[in-house]
Amino acid sequence: MGFIVLAAVNSTGWIPSSVQAFANDLSGWCLVVAISALGMKTQLKELARVGIKPIVLMVGETVFLALLVIAMLRFEP
Repeated sequence: MGFIVLAAVNSTGWIPSSVQAFANDLSGWCLVVAISALGMKTQLKELARVGIKPIVLMVGETVFLALLVIAMLRFEP
């Protein structure tokens, strides 16, 4: 619910662009910290137990995201 309220308030134009930029940067850093925390809890021994399919999927998703980011940075208008 809070996300919807923030999106609505942001759409009104009442929030200065400097605050929007700060919130965007903060959001990105929070995402990086969350993903890092998940990676720290992952143990390779446990991954080996689940089988090859989830590992292949995880590697495939990582490669896809990396290529997507590189393409977006390279072909930015």
